[in-house]
Amino acid sequence: MPKTDITILKALLQSPSEFVSGNDLAEELGISRVGVWARLEKLREEGFKVEAIRHRGYRLLEEPQGLNERLIHSYLELLDSDKDILFVKEIDSTNSQAEREIATGRKTPFVVMTTRQSAGRGRRGRVWHSDDSGNIMASFAFNPNLPPHTMQTITLWLGLKICEFINKKHDLKLELKWPNDLLIDGRKVSGMLTEARVDTDRTRDLIFGIGLNVNSAVETWPEEVAKMATSLSQQNGENLLINKVAAELILVIYEAYETFVSRDTRDEMQELWKTYNAMHNRKVETEYRGQPLAGHVEGITNNGAILIRNEKNGILHEINSGEISLGSSVFSAS
Repeated sequence: MPKTDITILKALLQSPSEFVSGNDLAEELGISRVGVWARLEKLREEGFKVEAIRHRGYRLLEEPQGLNERLIHSYLELLDSDKDILFVKEIDSTNSQAEREIATGRKTPFVVMTTRQSAGRGRRGRVWHSDDSGNIMASFAFNPNLPPHTMQTITLWLGLKICEFINKKHDLKLELKWPNDLLIDGRKVSGMLTEARVDTDRTRDLIFGIGLNVNSAVETWPEEVAKMATSLSQQNGENLLINKVAAELILVIYEAYETFVSRDTRDEMQELWKTYNAMHNRKVETEYRGQPLAGHVEGITNNGAILIRNEKNGILHEINSGEISLGSSVFSAS
């Protein structure tokens, strides 16, 4: 990827309301002003709207609506970071591509991102299809080299940290529905999928996939999907800078992962669960040992299981896997 483009974009992003001198850019890059102009023409072809005024310079008026690799790297560098990102315009699945990259020797950690996937994978073998440029679709590849039992809560932990980030950064009430859905007002805005290759006593490779609806055109979705899902922009009332969100999300996930593998996060996870639990005071329905179970959630264990109090007999059940449906009833807070 041309570092020239990233240098130009960083300069434009740092001065959103001011003009950036073409002479200054040329001097910094060690190229001619014509060379700067040529690179800006290439960026315009990618959807960047750049204003140019003689003797004043250049100003960025509008970013592309979809994900852009150069722009993500530019935002990351403005945040004093950079990551190994494999950006593929169209792909079967980011998780599948991450697996292939690991198999061919790509060094972890790295991120696979795309604007369209045709065979995205969900939990329990479901197919997740998306070609909406308003979404972030990414898979993060790590090499924990830790005992498998220590990784049991990684999805919950990462989900809760994403909730914390979205809530604080964008003032949106994002909550986690156990085990891997992120909701706003009961409507899905994100799904997560974690897959791992495990040896006898070590988690060799871990892939964390996430799809996040950022600026999705909800009005274009099928009616049955629109009833159950939403996007950040729909809740926020305006489109967000999707590449800036993507860069920030990458950093949040990297930092949360590093925290998880470096220290005990169980107490903090319990506190985050209290804040971002989408099931608080809600009736839930699931199965326990093949039988229907209805009740309310009383918490999660330190191993990531969910605790459900049976509404019929008062027995507390520990559920380690399965599907949870949110009922319409709301329990009174004690």
